[in-house]
Amino acid sequence: LVQKAKKAKDKLLKRDGDDRPDTGSYESFYYGGVDPYMWEPQELGATRSHLDFFKKHRAARIDHYVIEVNKLIIRLEKLTSFDRINSDAAKIRAIEKSVVSWVNDSDVPFCPDCGNKFNIRNRRHHCRLCGSIMCRRCMEFVPLPLAQKLINGTREALCVPGSPVQSQSPPAGGGGSGMGSRRGSISSLSSVTSMLEEKDDEKIRCCHHCMDTLLKIQQKLEEKDHVPDIVKLYERLRMCMEKVDERAPEYIRMAESLNAGETTYNLDTAGGLRLEVQKYYELIDALSKRILTLRAKDDPPPHPKALQLQRMVRYTATLFVQEKLLGLMSLPTKEKYEELKEKRKQEQEKRVQQERLV
Repeated sequence: LVQKAKKAKDKLLKRDGDDRPDTGSYESFYYGGVDPYMWEPQELGATRSHLDFFKKHRAARIDHYVIEVNKLIIRLEKLTSFDRINSDAAKIRAIEKSVVSWVNDSDVPFCPDCGNKFNIRNRRHHCRLCGSIMCRRCMEFVPLPLAQKLINGTREALCVPGSPVQSQSPPAGGGGSGMGSRRGSISSLSSVTSMLEEKDDEKIRCCHHCMDTLLKIQQKLEEKDHVPDIVKLYERLRMCMEKVDERAPEYIRMAESLNAGETTYNLDTAGGLRLEVQKYYELIDALSKRILTLRAKDDPPPHPKALQLQRMVRYTATLFVQEKLLGLMSLPTKEKYEELKEKRKQEQEKRVQQERLV
């Protein structure tokens, strides 16, 4: 390339300005309006790694996200830790306000999500997890079973022993029924509307931002507990292979001993072991075929790399079966075994007589 560039440069320098090629050609346009044949070979200049800078900013964002998620889980645990059924509305509201500071109503004249103006009909609702304000249309509810699942799953993921709150299980029948019994003062029409609208049994009111975060946590917990079908099949396949590696050498020793006419092993025991090994071979073949055809008819089809992995598993299992099956010796029949024992006995007697003569 360097030689071609030098030749092109020399050729261009010998020509007049009118003989130069059109710089508006496709190549010059593709290379940003610069003729590539005029490029000089360049050496690599100074380099600088931005990896540490990237890690620093990424770590800060991850720490911020983890802190916010932990705050939501802690607040969720506090909101589900007390007895809502036997608590009055004033106590419930006081506990909810103590979990997180609520935004003042006068500071938010419009819904931050949809932009609708708040009035008597379109009331303000506070998120119990972050304290923000939203209208009823933009409101979400966290079911108590989901809240308890997120709390337990997060605690198990962090491997933290049970806190004092852990021993306090939510009351039977759902601790959120007290949420439906909340009532404000009935001195105004707004309070009456509040009393009619806020009957959300076994649910915790929140904004859609907090709900999205909780759903992401739920998805991660489900992905952690979920085991793909191919992993389950492959684990069974590996177990069968390990059984074959364990039992096949034992059978080979038995077969060699029986074919030599020895009486160390029993013919029936060796036959049962051979059937066991053959069943493992059949199971290996069936499992590898199932892995090969796994999700083959799905729409959309699996990723090409996943299909390649399935083919390689099938290929490896086939080679394993062929290699091990070729090493399996056949057992003699009972008549043949009796002949082998008699022949071995005669050879031993003959050897003993020769040793006596010597």
